[in-house]
Amino acid sequence: MSTLARTPAADSDALLVPAWRRARFWVAIAVALVLAALAVTALTGTSDRALDPASSAPDGSKALATVLRAHGVRVHTSTQLAGAGGRVVVTDPDSYTRAQLRALSHRAELVLLGGSERSLSALGVTAGPPMLLAGRTAPGCDWVGATAAGTVDLPPGTLGYPGGAGQRCFAGAALRGDGWAVLGSSRLLRNDTVAREGVAALDVNVLTDDLTVRELTWLLPGTEATGSAAPTAWALFPDGARRAFLWLTALGVLLVLCRARRFGPVVSEPLPVVVRAAELVEGHGRLYQRARAREQAAAALRAGAVHRLGVRLGLPRGTPLPTLAHAVAARTGRPGTAVRTLLAGPAPESDPDLVDLALALDDLHDLHDRDDTDGVDDLPAVPGVPVPPPKGTAP
Repeated sequence: MSTLARTPAADSDALLVPAWRRARFWVAIAVALVLAALAVTALTGTSDRALDPASSAPDGSKALATVLRAHGVRVHTSTQLAGAGGRVVVTDPDSYTRAQLRALSHRAELVLLGGSERSLSALGVTAGPPMLLAGRTAPGCDWVGATAAGTVDLPPGTLGYPGGAGQRCFAGAALRGDGWAVLGSSRLLRNDTVAREGVAALDVNVLTDDLTVRELTWLLPGTEATGSAAPTAWALFPDGARRAFLWLTALGVLLVLCRARRFGPVVSEPLPVVVRAAELVEGHGRLYQRARAREQAAAALRAGAVHRLGVRLGLPRGTPLPTLAHAVAARTGRPGTAVRTLLAGPAPESDPDLVDLALALDDLHDLHDRDDTDGVDDLPAVPGVPVPPPKGTAP
């Protein structure tokens, strides 16, 4: 008779199969999360970046881009300075250095949105500290585009530049020169602002130089943005990455909540070893001593003594303590008051008093055993306590 020996390769395969079965559920969940995030991103098809011409969010610029395309203007989005040319809308001028803006201005016409004095100086425009504007503002200049737009309801926080070269309109909220233009706020291009009075007309005329420009490059901050503005990590990722990340996070939290272990009821299990009763009693005693729970220990001793005495006297369960004490006193000859104090007296005040109580209860039980003779006919009758029949007789 021959036996087949298992090879190490077979043992490793047997171990890998259960591991794969355990992991395939989590792999399936991860794949489902990725597919769900991609599906959401594909279905929405919009970016959540501020001033993005493809974003329909309140801080996006899809509404203005639609108006520009309706006038025959092509809008291209870019995050790279190298690919920017023609007429470039710089949505965040302070994200770039003065040298970057100056180099860009040599090969393209720039439209700056809410730039600082440093950004304007890259265009050769010298302007003092801007003031804040808001509300309906008249053109105040002879530029045809401003006159066509009429009174404009400027959003709060619009910058008004006090001076500078070129034409100054709308109290400095719009500056226009040869191959450049400045708007006092990027909010003028947002979806939630473009519907205000005169804003859309002003945007179209400034960005396209009175519709003489037919192609715009919309420059959003990217990896080359090294100016003084606060950097954003999402500029390093493709459009929709932030939305996909939020969806993955939400689905991951939901999965954790669904698969988390919940505490059930307490389960009692047998001890793995046999514990002797004496050791258990000693352990309880040490716990009582460590906690200084003399009152609880005394109550446990008295409850045990009452139970044993009631069984030896043949009393039913739940017999009142005065009746039990009277029966014990009648059997042992001790005063009833002393028996009641012993069985239901005050708690001991010290450990020696607790030891004395335990010895007194044992002595009471032993005394009862010594008085437990074969004949019980001479026992005094106790009210409410049945007298047990003599041993050897039928009840």
